[in-house]
Amino acid sequence: MGNLNELLKVVVVHKGPEKNPKIYIDIFTNIRIDDIIDNTKRKPIIPNEHQILEIGIGESFLARFKSKYKV
Repeated sequence: MGNLNELLKVVVVHKGPEKNPKIYIDIFTNIRIDDIIDNTKRKPIIPNEHQILEIGIGESFLARFKSKYKV
């Protein structure tokens, strides 16, 4: 049986502001998805200027997002 307290990997695809429209893929292993989406934090994990395109929970989303966004 697996560890019930283990956090799954969160894959986030985001792009920078209009000056830098580069697309980034970040993988977080020890952070819950609610902490990433919350924009009221004083120091957000992803800067507020960046636009979050997609979020997935699990390693299978990494390959899917890499092929979709060609990163």
